[in-house]
Amino acid sequence: MLQSPRATTFSNETVAPERSAARESALAIAVIVGFALTRIAFAYALDFGVDEAYTLTVARRLAWSYFDHPPLHQWIAHFAALALGENAAARLPFIVLFAATGWVVFALARELFGAAAGLWATFVLNATPFFFASAGAWIVPDGPLLLALAAAAWALSRLFFRKRPATWPLWLAAGFSLGLAGLSKYNAAFFPLGLLAFLALSRDHRHWLAHPAPYCAAAVALAMIAPVILWNAENGWVSLLFQSGRGAPAGHWRPAQVGAMAASEIALLSPWIFAPLLAGLIEAGRLGLARPKDGGRRLFLLCLALPSIVVFTLTPLWGARGLPHWAMPGWLFAYPLAGAWLAARASVYARRIWAIGAAAALALVAAIAVAEARTGFLLSLAPSLAGADPSIESLSWSKLRQSPLLAAPPRPAFVVATKWTEAGKIGQALGPQVPVLVFSNDPRGFAFLDDPQSFVGEDAIIVVAKKRLAESLAAVVPYFAALGEPQFMSLGRDGRDEIDLALVPARRLLRPYPLPYPRRADSASRSEKGAP
Repeated sequence: MLQSPRATTFSNETVAPERSAARESALAIAVIVGFALTRIAFAYALDFGVDEAYTLTVARRLAWSYFDHPPLHQWIAHFAALALGENAAARLPFIVLFAATGWVVFALARELFGAAAGLWATFVLNATPFFFASAGAWIVPDGPLLLALAAAAWALSRLFFRKRPATWPLWLAAGFSLGLAGLSKYNAAFFPLGLLAFLALSRDHRHWLAHPAPYCAAAVALAMIAPVILWNAENGWVSLLFQSGRGAPAGHWRPAQVGAMAASEIALLSPWIFAPLLAGLIEAGRLGLARPKDGGRRLFLLCLALPSIVVFTLTPLWGARGLPHWAMPGWLFAYPLAGAWLAARASVYARRIWAIGAAAALALVAAIAVAEARTGFLLSLAPSLAGADPSIESLSWSKLRQSPLLAAPPRPAFVVATKWTEAGKIGQALGPQVPVLVFSNDPRGFAFLDDPQSFVGEDAIIVVAKKRLAESLAAVVPYFAALGEPQFMSLGRDGRDEIDLALVPARRLLRPYPLPYPRRADSASRSEKGAP
């Protein structure tokens, strides 16, 4: 049974429903603002990770879409960098987006289960490590995706569970939101699948399948993602093939990978947050299928949550290992369920203690992450962690600008990297004036930035990890007239060298390095033959 709307969340006193809802709305705003300010401090405490540096570098060129993802977060990053610079300030729009997501999640849970559930859903969402850091503060596609998905769910909740709703405006708002989600990330496709499942399962809402408004909303969403479709069509569907290939069958079962994926998702959510999320999902399965008074509400969220959670958790059984954040858009819809579960159970005192503990645990995790990223103190305590420390990704590569090969004239026409992960850090460190080409069979978005043919005859600097120097030079030497003597540089933290780089002068590019993607590969082939 849901908590009575007359019971406040953080106080034992009983107040009128209007005063209680107003208080909980004010508390939700305080939670959102407090966490947003904390995220700003967190964002300024860390340098860019690999994905962020890559995004900022690739987003310097506006395009209809991009290799890894649809374009929305790259568009945001492009204009943020122009306005604020390629520094921590470029994260501010993404922090604002997640603050808006927190409010929409509050509104969604309040619409379905009451203001107390909304408050708890908002708090739990913000106190989750993944949503606090990656989705809430970093330059990644999850920020705009989550806001768009939450907005679509909120519009549909008002449509499905209110008497005499504004049918056309709400359906079109949902379609517009799904269009934004489709411009953010491909796994937005799981939302309409979940919506169709809900409409098929819910007898009270099945009539919408015969109404024209949902189809008009779908048309709006499809029109909005036209840039993604056109870009893929012009580039051999390379982005869609790349992403779908990650789930392609590998020929044998890997149950251990499923366990690892599930454990990784729990780690991103944190065990203390995962518990109420799982409880909310279980309760939704029990009550939603039994069709009590509010069962349609729970079934609605359950249908939106499960497709991506189930698919991405099970995909490693037959495909690639996968990444745990792929399932997070599905977990987003478990937060209103967790909020309803928390609001209806346990004493006010118990909930307060749990909330304080969750916030304290998040603060401790964030403090350790910042301290490790800045000093690498855990490596000092446990040297065996070398090579397994994810915070090394946030190490600044700005020292590259001090190398005489890159700082003193004559500067090279371009820089060569042999891994896209390193190219992003190199590009972000050197700035937009120095083009970066990736000589690799996996160049990702760098293959679509600069035409390699335009650099034929130009000199370059090859930047590569020292441990891969011999193999890298063997791969690139056929493409240059001559290679000079390597110079070495080390990057590190707290006086300790952790990344050893080699910088090699390369004289006169003889021909473009062949790229693996259909359109670019054809172009390079034609260039080598002298065809137009």
